[in-house]
Amino acid sequence: MEEHTRVIAGYRTYYQTAGEGHPLLLIHGVGGSSLTFQWNIDELAHRFRVYAVDLPGHGRSEKPDLQYAVEDAVPFIAEFIRDVCGEPAALVGVSAGGLMCALTAADYPDLVTHLVMVSSAGFGRDVTWGLRLLSLPVVRPWIESTRHDPAAVRMSLRRTIHDASLITDDLVAAVAEERAQPGNGKVMHRALRNNLNIFGLRRCRKHLRALKKVGVPVMIIWGAQDRFIPVRHAYRAMKHFAGAPVHIFDRCGHWPPYEHPNRFNRLVGEFVTVPARTSGG
Repeated sequence: MEEHTRVIAGYRTYYQTAGEGHPLLLIHGVGGSSLTFQWNIDELAHRFRVYAVDLPGHGRSEKPDLQYAVEDAVPFIAEFIRDVCGEPAALVGVSAGGLMCALTAADYPDLVTHLVMVSSAGFGRDVTWGLRLLSLPVVRPWIESTRHDPAAVRMSLRRTIHDASLITDDLVAAVAEERAQPGNGKVMHRALRNNLNIFGLRRCRKHLRALKKVGVPVMIIWGAQDRFIPVRHAYRAMKHFAGAPVHIFDRCGHWPPYEHPNRFNRLVGEFVTVPARTSGG
């Protein structure tokens, strides 16, 4: 595995890469980082040239003063594909990252060959009340002062990951270190504010209209015990993308790549090797 930091689309960006072959780009969700894919990169690198990026404002990348609406990530992802991957890539996105990848496939069809949406935002307004409440202005001081505390990190991971035994001390320490970086709390709260409100996901109808333009092969993966975006959204996605394979992981929360890496890696490997369509609806 190689680690890189370079300026992409004007922002200092950290990413990991490994393997050779067709580009496969892994995109985390709001408040996450490439840590989401720590059990996937090496295995997927047996088949692909894998890239796991920390989006601007996240992980070890620069924390610019942006709005952090999900659609704002689309030009960055497109530039990453052009500048770093060098050819059209398969996209794998978790949570808000799934919606970011889908919007990229809709706006830049020539840059995307396959789309894997994992526990993805975009198929309904309803998300957990915890996230809705975190979007309130009065919560920002609490987020900035406590979100890197190990106890708070462990609690948030317990809501994310179904099997508590997978929440290791090393994972807690790594997430706490990222969240302690200057500007992290501000970015997190701004991203929540600009994508959610007390009623749930913002701009949901607009996103659903955009998803109708996706013409590449799509696969849906979800955790049956997802506490953030309920599994019923997977069935909505199945209706939206007629014929797309849908895989529901039992005993799994919001992070299928982390919680069930062997099954996840196998499904992604088998799906992306199927020849991509050149057109579709």
